[in-house]
Amino acid sequence: MANKLNFSAQGAPARPLKRAPDRYRVSPGRPNISQSDGVRPAFPLMPYTHLPESYQDINTQDWVVIPKGRIVSAITSNNEDLGDGTDYYGVAKGIMGLLVPANGGVARTVTSPADASTPEMPINYPIGVTEHDVYQDMRGENLNYDMRNKNWGLLSRQLIKIPAVDTYEYDIVMGAVGTFVPNVIGGSEAGAEDIPGSATETLTFANADSTSTAIAAVTGQLAGTFALVSMTVDGVVNTAQGSMHATTGVVTITDAVDSGDTQVDDADYVVVINYTYDLENVDTTAPVTGVSLTGLGYESVEKEYSFYTFNSEAGEGLAGTLLKSDYYGNFMPLAAQNIQYVGRLMGVDYRFGKDLLDTVQTVYEESAGSRVAGTGTKGVPQFLYDFAYNAISASLLKKSSTWAGEWPSSDPAEKILEFCNGGVFGEAWIQLDI
Repeated sequence: MANKLNFSAQGAPARPLKRAPDRYRVSPGRPNISQSDGVRPAFPLMPYTHLPESYQDINTQDWVVIPKGRIVSAITSNNEDLGDGTDYYGVAKGIMGLLVPANGGVARTVTSPADASTPEMPINYPIGVTEHDVYQDMRGENLNYDMRNKNWGLLSRQLIKIPAVDTYEYDIVMGAVGTFVPNVIGGSEAGAEDIPGSATETLTFANADSTSTAIAAVTGQLAGTFALVSMTVDGVVNTAQGSMHATTGVVTITDAVDSGDTQVDDADYVVVINYTYDLENVDTTAPVTGVSLTGLGYESVEKEYSFYTFNSEAGEGLAGTLLKSDYYGNFMPLAAQNIQYVGRLMGVDYRFGKDLLDTVQTVYEESAGSRVAGTGTKGVPQFLYDFAYNAISASLLKKSSTWAGEWPSSDPAEKILEFCNGGVFGEAWIQLDI
């Protein structure tokens, strides 16, 4: 017969409890104030219901309202004109605020996809950067389906990599000013951007022996850059008899001659001049107001990508540059640190392909806009390739051209690689510090 086990605690030593000394006690009303690390603050947010739809997720068919990498702010109880401060439009009380794109300190009016209203998002200040695409708040729209997002977090201190555009080099490639961002005086913190050009113009002189007239030049010339190249009077070369004012563009003829090298008489003469100039593109780093972006490269990529724009001619794009938000929450240079500061530029990488990406064999796709990173993109990373293709396509459309019409002997992927190596497009490495 097996022995029974006796579980009685016979002779167990007594261990009395001792109260903690008062100096080690913590009042229940004084908990730890730390909530999370500072890289991804545990500050739950939901997107503002009235944010415009950016682009549609082809997998879920849901709409994204803030793309990943965008600088954002929040609507909270203190925004009395946008909420009653108690329920944040029906979201749970655990939600601390409503996500909106940062606007660089300039109020922005939007059109709501929910009710077609036009609320104004007031001046705001950055609190972080979205790590993931933020989907539309559509709770209550459907009986059997709700968005998978319940709340969204942010990045505040992190090294990130996003597309970058040098607006100066971009305009040179497109052969015109204001092709990626609009040419608006006082529109940003950039300097003047001048692009060389030339033109031919036909003038009528009532007197070609000693008279002046102004050319009807296109707008945007940089003062002091006009220069006469050649001139004919009734088909006879008279370049030596002509001059052009460098600042005003006024053409002056003195003692024009005919084909027999005889000074012409007073009469009406057809004068053809060839001249050069510099186009002035003032303050073209990024949009900082609600100026129209219709047809520009910026408009074509703003809804789906977050990116950094700068003007190399103004000395921007250097390592250590301070950064802030533009009007739409994308990155732009900051002249001096202030409340809009979000971090520093570590550098812009233009050198592709690398890491043997250009040797990865991908299925040939005739449509350049549908190619997969590898041999099809000439080694340019997918995100940067798609960004560059969309931006250039929009600028070509605005000038009534196409890839084949602009560069008939080059594949689009070859041109994008060329533009990257030439400093038009790159990858911006940014250290966030919000």
